[in-house]
Amino acid sequence: MDKYLDIPIETAKQIANDFEKDQVIIVCWDKKYGKTHVTTYGKTIDECKQAALGGNLIKKTLGWPDELCHDTPSRIKK
Repeated sequence: MDKYLDIPIETAKQIANDFEKDQVIIVCWDKKYGKTHVTTYGKTIDECKQAALGGNLIKKTLGWPDELCHDTPSRIKK
């Protein structure tokens, strides 16, 4: 791969469907690019919000800059 790839929300949704889960939080480390990535998914709007809060807490725990620890799910931004 020649470029960094995020884990898409669609992948988190597929995991939720395949394993019958209501929320999914994926945390990935990419040594080549020196990046950590967090992807979240929740089946309902409330579960989506909860997963995003969990993802933000993980980012904060890992020492991400504060401005990156307040993401809102894309379904809520619409």
